[in-house]
Amino acid sequence: LWGAGFEPDAVARWLQDHRLALQRSLSDAMAGARSGVDVAGTLAALGIGFGYGVLHAVGPGHGKAVVSTYVLGAERRVRRAIGLAIASAMTQGLVAVVLIVGASELLGLSRRTAFDAATWIERGSYVLVAALGLWIAGRALFGRASAHRPRNRRAPGQLSSFAIADGELRDRRTWWAALGSIGIRPCSGALLVLVLGETLGLRWLAVLVVTAMSLGTALAVAGLAGAVSGLREGLVRAVGGDEARVATFRRGLSVVAGLALTALGVALLVAASGPKNPLL
Repeated sequence: LWGAGFEPDAVARWLQDHRLALQRSLSDAMAGARSGVDVAGTLAALGIGFGYGVLHAVGPGHGKAVVSTYVLGAERRVRRAIGLAIASAMTQGLVAVVLIVGASELLGLSRRTAFDAATWIERGSYVLVAALGLWIAGRALFGRASAHRPRNRRAPGQLSSFAIADGELRDRRTWWAALGSIGIRPCSGALLVLVLGETLGLRWLAVLVVTAMSLGTALAVAGLAGAVSGLREGLVRAVGGDEARVATFRRGLSVVAGLALTALGVALLVAASGPKNPLL
């Protein structure tokens, strides 16, 4: 942002103001649906929810930071990177629904108890982020590079030059670990919408709005994941040279990304105990 001539604080304020405006519009639309303007109010609420999800994805957030860092250092399949972005956004919405609707309906818990549970789940998510970073960095540092057979040789910059003892860093276990570290933290906006829906007696409309929000966030974060994936491959091509150089570069990128994830998880965990979270 600085390089483009924008003030990060001004951009953050602009995003926050517009998110608050969308929240007010969403409340009005849901109230309209309750008042009997069913079709118009429902469609308006869904559209505003989708827009809120997109705008939420543009601003800073723990999920975007984890996805982009993970894709930069540990995921070389573009489709799998985009899949992670979509799955994590949808999972965050689902967790919010389970907390507010499931906890009250099935367990008889109060909303306050559900929000307290969300706080502890959030902290658990940060612990998982830090652990994921250590896992990625550790595998890159101590994993054994596989031998390259002539029939598998590829041009520098292509996608299969770095493997380790028990699979590549982009294996499914690491992907699922990344999804879990992001997805178990419920979306704060979704929690507010669901509480509003419970208050207005519009539970299922609130669930639909949360779904629309999650879709908006998913599409925006998927675009970010694709862009980061393209950036990574561009850096690999810029390194050029033989496969050994590319493998070393990829290994170093994985170490840096893993350590960055660990630092992020620790910072978020510490900040969660204070008055302000740096990546709300």
